Amino acid sequence: MEDIKIMVPYWATDIKDEGLIVFIALLARINKKYGWDEWYNFHLTDCNKVIGNRSKPYTKMFLSLDKWIEYAQPFNNEVQFKMKKVSNPELVSYTLKSQRHIRVWCYLLGCMNGNLLDEGKYASRPPQLTAFVNENEHQLFRMYRQN
Repeated sequence: MEDIKIMVPYWATDIKDEGLIVFIALLARINKKYGWDEWYNFHLTDCNKVIGNRSKPYTKMFLSLDKWIEYAQPFNNEVQFKMKKVSNPELVSYTLKSQRHIRVWCYLLGCMNGNLLDEGKYASRPPQLTAFVNENEHQLFRMYRQN
């Protein structure tokens, strides 16, 4: 598989960890679609799958990014992220080289054909014509709205 280009915030291009860059690109894409300066909840295991195995705690990993991303972990198995608004000119192209991260990004693109967030009865289901459909698995991402 060849290298691919993804769009990331300009400040993420200096990060050495491609897994973290993929996760930041995912956050930017979610925020662009659903709104900036909102808290988004993730299952910790899903974050670990996107970023890769972590020996470094998330609090230390995101500490250097606190200018752009806020991080919280209200429960042992759940993390929350809030990204400050990044306008389109601030998104730049980044070349992914790691085959693992290229495949993770391609999987996420397939999931993004549908609605990533649980907002309605069928909103979070992936499209029926993808290879990812498994109705028994929990969805990749969830968002809780305050009522």
